[in-house]
Amino acid sequence: MSKLGKDRGASYEREVCNALTERLGTKVTRVLGQARDGGSDIDLGPFMIECKRRRKIALYEWMEQAKVSSKGEKVPVVICRADGKESLVIFRLDDAITLMQNEL
Repeated sequence: MSKLGKDRGASYEREVCNALTERLGTKVTRVLGQARDGGSDIDLGPFMIECKRRRKIALYEWMEQAKVSSKGEKVPVVICRADGKESLVIFRLDDAITLMQNEL
């Protein structure tokens, strides 16, 4: 990956951390060294979060990456944003249903 791509990815990870920190009221930070160690970008309680900012969206590949890094112990999550678009959060359906059950 090019330096520009790495910088862009790190910038988006910080953007997501800042949004989570602001809305959740708890400090959320990036996992440094995740590219080297094969982990996810943000480890937040029961969630392993992969952040992706790209022109092309490859959801299934990104979810697989989040699932592998969660090691079956945490909920894999992908947060992504295409150029000029809003950020989206992707969960597996079973995980989303569990979260919805807690809200209904």
